[in-house]
Order: sequence, then C-alpha cells, then structure tokens
Amino acid sequence: MSDDVRTRILDGAQRLFYERGITATGVDALAEAADVSKRTLYNHFGSKEGLVTAYLERRERRWRERLETALEGKETPTERVLAYVRSYCEDNELDDFRGCAFINASAELTDESHPGVSVIRGSIANIERGLAEILEEAGVARAEELAGQILVVLEGAMSVSGIRRNGDAYDVAERLILSLIADRIPVEA
Repeated sequence: MSDDVRTRILDGAQRLFYERGITATGVDALAEAADVSKRTLYNHFGSKEGLVTAYLERRERRWRERLETALEGKETPTERVLAYVRSYCEDNELDDFRGCAFINASAELTDESHPGVSVIRGSIANIERGLAEILEEAGVARAEELAGQILVVLEGAMSVSGIRRNGDAYDVAERLILSLIADRIPVEA
C-alpha cells in the first residue's frame, strides 16, 4: 500500500510541477492531487525538496529507459547518435508538451545546494558521456568535444520546441547533427 501512495504522490507531483511549475505548486495542492494528507506526503518524501528530487529522479529513470529502448538494435554510430535525437523528440508528442522538465526545473531551482540540481546536471553529464562513448568507439578524434556540440544542438532544439510547443526543431537538429558527424565518423564504423 505504501508504494501505491508514493506512486500517487509522484504522479500528482509530476503533473503539477510540469503544468504549473515547482515554485507555483504548493504542498497543499500536491497533497490534494494525490488524495493524501500533507503529513503522508512528508512521511514519504520528508519535504517538498525531497519530493522535487524524487520527481526529477523518476523523470531521469524514465528518460534512461526510453533511451535504452531507442538504442536497441542500433549498430552503427550514426544510428546510435540519432537514437538520442529521436528519444529527445518523444516528449514533444505529448498533447501537453511544455518544454523540457529539466530545463524548466533548472530555471526554478536557484539554490545550488538543492539535490534536484545534481539530478539535472547528472542527466546532462550522462547524455554527453553516452554520446562521447559512441563517438570514441567509432574512432572519432576529439569525441568529447563533438559530443558537447551535439548536446548543445539537442538542448537548443528542446528549448525551441518548448517555446513553440511543437517538435519541428528536432528535424533541424537531426540535420545539423548529421552534418556535424558526417565527415568525422568513418564510413559506418
């Protein structure tokens, strides 16, 4: 029963934090959305900060799962890099797309010591590291630098998509990324 309550709280937090923002969402609204008391919410997460962190960790886990699925069966470096692009695009297919939850949260979490900031930075570092590993395995010189460039293109596309409320920027991002890697990856290593 406890896991069910925790899940309900996280489901409500995910919806409210994404729709309204973290700062604008109070503990009363979070408890009401989960149909629990504030005391129950605090018993499960300790504080709103703890709930925010759990919400971000959950989003990160789901992103990693989506990426792993997208990478399955992709053998060439180009296919694997494009799996990242296409995984980014999937959130844009939601009817209520409001941009990247991590970018939105990062703008609100101004306290550097908030544990949620570490989750966000860790996510970006994992993406960049994953891209660099693909590029290194393909024998790309300065793979980390190229991975950083791809990350900037992806995050830029996510930002533009959030502003426009559609995924059109990902078509542009995909073409840019293909042009970045075209001469650097040996003929499908």
